[in-house]
Formats: sequence, C-alpha cells, structure tokens
Amino acid sequence: MKSLHKLLLVLGLPALLLTTACTKDFEDINTDKNKSGEESGVPEYNFSRAVLEFTGNSDYSYDTWRVNIIYCSMMMQQLSNATWYAGDKYIQNDGWASAYFERAYPDQVKYITDVVRVTKDNPFQANLYNIARITKVLIFHRLTDIYGDIPYSEAGKGYSDRIFDPKYDAQQDIYLDMLKELDEAAKALDATKQIPGQGDLIYNKGGAQNATQVVANWKKLAYSLMLRLSMRLTKRDEALAKSWAEKAYAGGLISANAENAYILHDATGGRTTVNRVSNILSGEWNAINTPGEASISKTFMDFLKNNSDPRLQYIAVVPASNSEVPADQLGMPNGYDTNGSSSPTDITKAPGYPGDLKKYSVLNKNVLLKLNGPSFLVTYAQTELLLAEAAKRGWNVGASAATHYNNGVKAAMEQLAQYSATATISSEAIQTYLTAHPYVDADGYNQINTQYWAACLLDWYESWSNWRRSGYPQLTQINYVGNATGGKIPRRMLYPSTELASNPTNYQEAITRQGTNALTTPVWWDKQ
Repeated sequence: MKSLHKLLLVLGLPALLLTTACTKDFEDINTDKNKSGEESGVPEYNFSRAVLEFTGNSDYSYDTWRVNIIYCSMMMQQLSNATWYAGDKYIQNDGWASAYFERAYPDQVKYITDVVRVTKDNPFQANLYNIARITKVLIFHRLTDIYGDIPYSEAGKGYSDRIFDPKYDAQQDIYLDMLKELDEAAKALDATKQIPGQGDLIYNKGGAQNATQVVANWKKLAYSLMLRLSMRLTKRDEALAKSWAEKAYAGGLISANAENAYILHDATGGRTTVNRVSNILSGEWNAINTPGEASISKTFMDFLKNNSDPRLQYIAVVPASNSEVPADQLGMPNGYDTNGSSSPTDITKAPGYPGDLKKYSVLNKNVLLKLNGPSFLVTYAQTELLLAEAAKRGWNVGASAATHYNNGVKAAMEQLAQYSATATISSEAIQTYLTAHPYVDADGYNQINTQYWAACLLDWYESWSNWRRSGYPQLTQINYVGNATGGKIPRRMLYPSTELASNPTNYQEAITRQGTNALTTPVWWDKQ
C-alpha cells in the first residue's frame, strides 16, 4: 500500500507543478475548444430554424394542422369538412385549440429570441440582428392574434435568464412594442454592412442577392408588417392606427409580387422541410383525397363562381372526374357530418348533395399544394388591400381606395403564378374581372376585406384575424349541435391546460385581465 501511495505522489507531482505554473492561463487551458457554445455557434442557423418553424415545420405539424387547417380554414369557410375536423362546427377541442401555443414557444420563440440576443451587440451582425427583430415581430404578431395576452417580454429566456415562468404581457403593450421594434429595426438596416447569407430563407434564397436588394426588401417587409399591425387597431384606437399606417406608407411598402415575403420549401429534405400545409392536404396525410375531409367550402366556391373569378380554374378540381373546368366545380356546405341518415346534419341531406363526396371540389394540388411550394408571409396583394381600406378611411396613403383596391386584386390574381407558372392569369382576364366588379365606395369595406379574405388563401391564420377585425366577408355562422360558442365563429384559441399547472400566477393574471379562457373571449384589439 505504501508503494502505491508513493507511485501516485510521483505521478501527480508534475501535474501539480504544471497547474501552479500556468494559473494565469487556467481559463483558456480548461476551455474545451471542440465544444459547441454560443460564442462558436452560427446564429443564421437559428434564424433559418425559426422561419421554418413559423411556416409550420415542427414534426407532425400539429400547429398547422390543428389551428390553421382544422379551425381557421373551416371557420373562414374556405374549406369544409364532413368527417372529423370540427372547426367549422365550433366544437371545442382543447388539444387542437392550444396546439399553436404549445409548439410556437419551443419551436419559434426560442430560436428567434436567441438570435436577437446573441447578435445584439455584434457590429458585424447588425443587419442580422435587425432582420431577426422584424422576424420576431412576425412570430409574436401571429401568436398574440391567436391567443391575446401571451408571454412576450420574458418569453424565450429560460436558458439565458433562467425565467421559467414568464409573465403574460397585455396585448395592447405587445402591439405597441412590436410597432416600435419594426420602426427601429427598419431604420437601422444598413446596406453597407454584412447581410445574412443563404440562412435568410426569405430574401436571400441561395445566398446570391446583393446587400442593397436584401436590405431594401427587409425594410419593405418591416413597413408592410407595420401597416398590417396598424390596421388591427382600427376597432380600438383609430387615431393610433392612422398614425402608424401613415408612418408605414411613408417608410416604403412591398410594391410588387417580386417583393413578396415567402419561403420555398424542399420536397426532398424530409418532413421538417416540406411545405406543411401541402403535406397535410395532399402529401403524407393526403386530406383532400379522403372524401369530405378537406373540400372547398360552398361559401368560397360561390364567391369564385358567381363572380366569374379567373382564379377558379387554378384553385379547384373535382376528385371524381379530375376536372378543373370552372363550371364543374361544386363547394361543400359547412356544418354537415357523416353521422348517418338519422342525423339531421348528415351531408346527404345538404341542399344539392351530388350523391358522392368525391364530387365536391378540393384544392388543386398541382398548383397550390406542391411539397416544394411557397409559404407566403406578407404579400403585395395584402398590402395594397390594407392601403385601400386606409384610403377609404381618409388617411394619407398616396392613392385612392379604388386604385389600391385594383392593385390588390390584380396582385392577388398574378400571385398564383408564384405557386406554378401554369397558373398565369392574363392581364386581359384580370382587367375584365375588374371592369365587371368595379370598386364602389359605398360597399368599400365589404369589397376590400372580402378580397383580402380571398388573397389569404392557405394563410388562414391571417384570414381569420382580419375577419375578426373587419367583419368581412359576411359569413353565415353555423349553430351545430354541441358547439361551444352558441353558433358564433370563435374569437380566439385556448391556452394550454399545462399553463395553469406550470405558470399559474401569470396565467391567472392574464385570465383576470383578458377574460375567460374560452373560444368566445375576444382579444384586446377585437373589442369595440
């Protein structure tokens, strides 16, 4: 045993002497150069990840499926369901209604918050920092529109600040801060500085664009998003809405479809890179090929057919015949089921039932539902239609309501070509439509916002939010047996039940301030 102690002493002595001699370099010596950390990380990766997750690319896409498709698309009566999707019948399913909240914080907020934090004081990443601030607004904008008061100022800080029970900020405060962030970030973008490379999936796809163009486009996105946020305030504070809308217009907005904010997906990269709406409706989950699961709503179809809309030939197809001919298309009414002949709401009892669910039209997968197709975030069409409403309200946004309206409708029709070159609508066909359906100021709010509804196809989150704000289009609501809202279209989704257990104090403060955690409780900007 004594021999063993002597051996250990001899072996340990050089190490002890070495450690004593090199104390001044202790931290450097004891830092693992091969270990990944924030200082050796690539914030562009987290930026790309946040944008991908925003378009619904978390595994299994529960947020996209449950909130965007099952609830929003059906509530907004662009799609219809007679099987198990209960969104157009306003049935409460807590798991579906809370899915976006549950996925957005770990899959979007965490990544974008980290990018903002690690780039904030790095002058070489100043543009990425400000681009990330704009993207952060994009992410929280949708979240707060869906749920109202949410964790915002303390969100995403579990790792950095050890905040595991973030407070819920009031939506009014969130909106004011988001507008401020957009204003500051847009002004701070600088084309003379380094820009993100191909990690910018929105405006530097492939990393081939020059700094001047990338910065210009991000500025336009910031101001176009500012316009959208400002218009959300019209029911609450029209003077404030006017102020921010005019500031957005003066800053410079998206002015062509070539400047649309969108990402292109990768059909070969696996579940987390494909277009998730497409994957649910026509890919892996293939909802449109399950009869009655995701048909085009009669409400939307009637709008397209009754107005001889040139988009119809590219939007719809009849599964039974594979026909794309507009005259053959048929929309399925919302609010029906397949509960059997004894049920008064069985689809076979719907007026004009064609005898086969496959005779109801579905979205054309060859145009709208490609796995490598685009996910649009903010578009020229949406921007022009919001400007049309701003002009109707008498605000200083450059042109008349009619001019902005015509620009918006034209842009929405031409935008289909960005899904597929085969879906190109001629300028003559567009002009024919506008001549037959001229802007009429007395019906302006209806016309503008109904066209906005049509322009938001596939982005049903945005369609639902603008409908809650504007009240248009005027939808016939469904009083289905067992619904949770008294036959009224829901005004918000639900917080997860886990929040009551994991963050009870802040959760309860939000409930006290905003109202019951119910589908019928309006968010702040939705209250008169």
